[in-house]
Amino acid sequence: MQKQVICLLLPIFISLPGVLSATEKTYTRQQCVEMALTRNPSVLASVERKTEAQWKKKSAYDDFLPKLNMDYSYTYNHDAYDIDEDFVGIDEVSVTEHNNYMMSLHIDQPLFTGFRLRETYNLADLGLKEAVAGEQLAHLEITYQTIRAYYNYLMIQKFQNVADAAVSQLTSHLNDSEQFFKNDIIPLNDLLQSKVHLANSRQDARIAASRTRIARMALANIIKEPLSLIFNVEDNPDMKSMTSKVETLTVQALETRPELRQANYNLEASKKQITLAKSMYFPTVTLSATHNRYGGDAWVNGHGGLSDMQEPEETMIGVYASWELFAWGQTEHEVNRASAASREANQSLTAVMDEIKLEVQDNFTAALTYYENIATAKTAVEQAKENLRMNELRYKNQLSTNTDVLDAQTLLTDTETKYYQAVYDYNILLAGLARAVGVSSWKDLQVN
Repeated sequence: MQKQVICLLLPIFISLPGVLSATEKTYTRQQCVEMALTRNPSVLASVERKTEAQWKKKSAYDDFLPKLNMDYSYTYNHDAYDIDEDFVGIDEVSVTEHNNYMMSLHIDQPLFTGFRLRETYNLADLGLKEAVAGEQLAHLEITYQTIRAYYNYLMIQKFQNVADAAVSQLTSHLNDSEQFFKNDIIPLNDLLQSKVHLANSRQDARIAASRTRIARMALANIIKEPLSLIFNVEDNPDMKSMTSKVETLTVQALETRPELRQANYNLEASKKQITLAKSMYFPTVTLSATHNRYGGDAWVNGHGGLSDMQEPEETMIGVYASWELFAWGQTEHEVNRASAASREANQSLTAVMDEIKLEVQDNFTAALTYYENIATAKTAVEQAKENLRMNELRYKNQLSTNTDVLDAQTLLTDTETKYYQAVYDYNILLAGLARAVGVSSWKDLQVN
């Protein structure tokens, strides 16, 4: 008997909210941001792009240094050729042999490349700067996405609470309506109307619960926690008003945004591409030191069938120049292409500046609107609650109709929803304004 009682109580004990909530994690906004910045693939990828750019810059610098190369070749002559001893008055002389092997070591030091090496290195340096700005951009973007998902999760939770409260209220109202109907106080259509409203409210509550799960998984995906993990977040939204001016924030954005730095780097790089294309107008001058070995076999040891006319070893040092004199105007075409690309980069820079200004204006205006709506919606919630209380009381005394109560409940649900939307959308827009200016937190925005 005792075992049966324990078995019956166990499911009830497990289903208690306090038992479940004790095992759930609660994250703060800062914890979520830190997890996202250390785990999210977009941030980690930006770090790797910066590392890639660092190695590329080092590789470009190495082109200034001398390089050691080795060549190995084999040539086969179909006919060996000797000079007859009677013709030259000496012993027979071997001029060519069937098998000719050569191995050479040579050090090449570029002296002048028409500024190609210098501009290639400068481009690599700009690429590194662009990658650093890209890493900062990834941090800003993932911070904004995390905060947006964080407050969206809280907002959807509040919507679910409002929907659950509506179910509870309509359930209580239905009980009153059933008693009134049994006592022939209200007609059947009023009872049916209460049942329909309750059914619709339960559907809305299920949808709200589903949206809460989706919002939680969206946040979990950003901070890289398991999608099945049940967790809560600290509910502490910012309610302070902004004290900054939009003009000040716009100036700050034009000085801070990584996208603007990237656009400037791209413009500077496009100008260097023009110089790089013009390098083909100049000759390439190289200092080269070479040591060659010759032989008649694969070991290139100076023996084994080497021609009498060929020395087994030789060393040379010299300066060599190469100059492309005619290529059907290809160099000019490349210069024109690079010039057009530079003009395009300049237009892109202008577009980025315009977009930044618009983003600051949009987020600033929307944030002000939602902040003003908070006070209005809070007052409206209190009025809607009092309106519902009065209609319920009047209904119980048959001084108001069933429709009045249902309308009052619908009004309260809509008003509470708008209040929570104003609160959390305000915080999301503050994060968006910080992102538009180029800072991690709206508290870092300049004041006046």
